[in-house]
Amino acid sequence: MSAPRGKLVVMSGPSGSGKTTIKERLRRHPSVKVAVTVTTREPRVGERPDVDYHFVSRETFLAMKAAGLFVETNDVFGNGHFYGSLRRELEDALADPDCVYVMEVDVTGAANLRKAGFDGTFLFIAPPSMVVLERRLRERNTDAEHAIERRLARASQEMEASKAAGSTIVVNEAVDATVAQIFTLLGLLEPAAGTAHPAPGTLHATPVPTPPHTPSAPPSQPRSSSI
Repeated sequence: MSAPRGKLVVMSGPSGSGKTTIKERLRRHPSVKVAVTVTTREPRVGERPDVDYHFVSRETFLAMKAAGLFVETNDVFGNGHFYGSLRRELEDALADPDCVYVMEVDVTGAANLRKAGFDGTFLFIAPPSMVVLERRLRERNTDAEHAIERRLARASQEMEASKAAGSTIVVNEAVDATVAQIFTLLGLLEPAAGTAHPAPGTLHATPVPTPPHTPSAPPSQPRSSSI
């Protein structure tokens, strides 16, 4: 009989669907650990290195990939910015039977995790409609017109791919209701309103693993927007 394992939750969805807000709400539960993705893009204003993302140079990322440190990698928007999920962090989380490990990846990343043999709860966070999604993207005021059009076209394709792969489609009309629905799907009791876990200001940065013989890249400087 195999030992109990932690629970894997893989969450995908288009930009503007509310994934990040939902992820932060899930983080409040003491059993939930949120994955920290490695990326070569520059940090946006307000993003915390080694808490929200591990920011590395392209050279460091490719060296990490060659060293087998990632369980999946992808150029999410086809713009040369790589994203990767750390293998050791995932394996350590799944070794803890009390852990619910939440990964935010794109649809290709979710497919790669399936191909790698990882079982879990695969969720696709969908907007109520494409009209609502377009409004959300424009209200963010971080993307050029061509980027918005590309994200909208990609969103339709991703939803169809997720349905075909068997992901659970969660329509995010209102964040509170969506979060409650996901906690129910995961068999977890939603923390009471006002509960924070970890407490505000206590999120600890975890250093990104450095591949052998690869110097650490200097930290990138935040900028206001990035495609």
